[in-house]
Amino acid sequence: MVSGELQYPAVGCYTAVSALKRIHRQAECRLLTAERLATQAEVWAGAPAPREQLDALWHDLCFNQFHDILGGTCIKVATDEALAALGRVLHGATEIADDAGRLIGARVDTQGPGGSVLLFNPFPEPFAGYVEYEPWTDWQGWEDNGWQLTDEAGQPVAHQLIEADAALAGPRWGISRLVFRAELPPLGYRLYRFARAEDAPRDLPRSPEAPPSPVRADATSLENEHLAVTLDPASGAIVSCVDKASGLELVGPGGWNVGQVLEDTSDTWSHQVQSYENVVGTFGEASITVADTGPLQASLLVERSYQGSTWLQQLILRAGERQLIVRNWLHWQGRWQMVKLAFDVAVDSPASAHDAPFGWVPRPCNGAEVPTHMWMDVSGEARGRPGQTAGLAVLNDGKYGCDVRESMMRLSILRSSPYAYHIPHIIGTKQRYDWIDQGLQEFTVALVPHVGDWRDAGVVQAARALNYPVTAITTHSHAGSLPAQASLLELEAGELELTALKPADDGDGYIVRLADRHGRGGAGTLRWLGQAFPVACRPFEVVTLRLTRQGEAWRAQACDLLER
Repeated sequence: MVSGELQYPAVGCYTAVSALKRIHRQAECRLLTAERLATQAEVWAGAPAPREQLDALWHDLCFNQFHDILGGTCIKVATDEALAALGRVLHGATEIADDAGRLIGARVDTQGPGGSVLLFNPFPEPFAGYVEYEPWTDWQGWEDNGWQLTDEAGQPVAHQLIEADAALAGPRWGISRLVFRAELPPLGYRLYRFARAEDAPRDLPRSPEAPPSPVRADATSLENEHLAVTLDPASGAIVSCVDKASGLELVGPGGWNVGQVLEDTSDTWSHQVQSYENVVGTFGEASITVADTGPLQASLLVERSYQGSTWLQQLILRAGERQLIVRNWLHWQGRWQMVKLAFDVAVDSPASAHDAPFGWVPRPCNGAEVPTHMWMDVSGEARGRPGQTAGLAVLNDGKYGCDVRESMMRLSILRSSPYAYHIPHIIGTKQRYDWIDQGLQEFTVALVPHVGDWRDAGVVQAARALNYPVTAITTHSHAGSLPAQASLLELEAGELELTALKPADDGDGYIVRLADRHGRGGAGTLRWLGQAFPVACRPFEVVTLRLTRQGEAWRAQACDLLER
């Protein structure tokens, strides 16, 4: 029995080959989502879940978790094969999820003008958050041709046009991209409709006048109801983030979103290294452009450079949200260096917390390079406000290395050593080297500042939402037996989270896996097709249940992780 942390013999493995880390995260999360959608399709559409295909994809995913593969320390040709294999997992899981959504969509009554989209919520709690979607309007411009977005009852849904993916739009034609706040039932779906106003029934309301926008952007700031964020125009770093309700300044003197470049002459594994200390420069010479100005989303494009490498970020703040989304496109050309994104939190007596499978881990703020998963947090006593806890959580969609020294939290972005370079090899005795993490690095982080304990700020839920996006299935108008919205499973237990919903391997029912979210334990109610079952977890406990039909009712029975 091991109690506490394991040793860290090769801390460079948490970050080496960033593309491999991100596609692994995407494949893993998409496969879990596919299982949930396959379960819904089996229940609602009578379509047998593709168990053999799911098993094969899990096999490929787990095979590529071998320590030298996922650690990024293989030779380049093996790493390229792993990237292709994980791409196959991601694509296969996406196909399963898409097929399941279409099987359900074919049975939903979508009759009405225009087109429609079914949004599937992967979580067992009600979802209220933003969705980006590109509706098909037969090349018609959205505003010029009077297109509207409504819910299943025909009520207008507030939305904003943002930049589309394709670079082909003209003044009156093209593909439009919308961002809107969707409200979805627990682990289920809801229909939204897009149609031209002239095609809608005349008794339905037209889109109301938009209220004054709570979001704004200018050359160096973003603001909504909850946060006021200020950037330094020269460096592009965040120099202020004020929680408007409390008036607290949450940015320390070191700033946030600081792109640090560090010397890293260690081997691919970083053998004998415990921390990365030598900062040799920062990304700067910022160019800041206002990209969106509301009413729902305000954003800035920030481009910075360092010795021939360029880093473009989009900082996004949305109405009603308490998080700042940071999308990243980093073109890296360096060698023998690593890049970190640094955040100095304005707190004293800091403590750090890190996401881990089925829980979280507290760690000392001593600068050691450590692993994390979807989030990390630094909290402490707010400066100038004795007794008040505050902090910052940094969420990510595919990074695993980090460090915290006192109040400075840093997410490791990339390393640029040679592939499979292992001491005591002498550099230069080989004629040619392949270098890792060259070229484009694409990833997203989200910043969740909070006043109070991180466990009460929705940090875990926000990290899961970043990594498990809503699935959108576009449909046409047709009759159907299923309603415009439905829920399969609901979990009413604030301290617990769903970690798996899948068809049982032996074909007998469905497997539900729950875990304690915060280490505090908790109890609540699990609702499956409206039938209620009491559930409980001790601190950091994982509970697995098998749901089977007994006549007209369902039965929930505890089993182990092997479904026995």
